[in-house]
Amino acid sequence: MIFVIMSFFVPLLVYLLLPEMIRYVTGKKAKRDLVLATACLLYLISWYLPSPLIDGRNTAFMTHLVGGGIFTGLLWLYVKRQRGWKASWVVEILVLFACVSSLGVANELFELVTVESGLTRLDGSDTWWDLLANTLGASVFWIFYRLTMKNDITRP
Repeated sequence: MIFVIMSFFVPLLVYLLLPEMIRYVTGKKAKRDLVLATACLLYLISWYLPSPLIDGRNTAFMTHLVGGGIFTGLLWLYVKRQRGWKASWVVEILVLFACVSSLGVANELFELVTVESGLTRLDGSDTWWDLLANTLGASVFWIFYRLTMKNDITRP
C-alpha cells in the first residue's frame, strides 16, 4: 500500500516543491512547465507498467527505467532550463549520471528502510537490476534529448 501512496505523493510533491526550491536557491521564479508535468506523470505511470521476469523473478525493471531514469532525465532538463545552465555534452551527461545514480541509491535506501521497519516485504536481491534500469532509462532519455534538442518545441 505504501508504494501506491508513493506513486501519487512523490510526483505531486516534486511538481509543487521543485519550482519553489529553485526559486529559493536562485532567487528567480521557476515556472511549472510541460517538461516538469511530463516527468511527474511518467513517474506516476511507471508504477503500473508491467516488468519482465529476470532470472524467473518478478522485478520492477520498467518502473525504474521510466520512473527512475527517464523521470530523472526530465527533472535534469527542467532544472537545466530553469537555471539557464549550459555546459559541454560531456559535463551534461556526467551531471545526469550523477543525478540518476544519487536518486537511484536514495530510492534503494528508502526500500531498505521500509523493509527493515516492517512497512513492506520486498526482496532486495533486484537492487542491481534496479540501478541498471535507472541508468538505462537515463541513457534512453539522453539519446532522445540529443537527437531532438535542435528542434526543441518544449523550450520556454
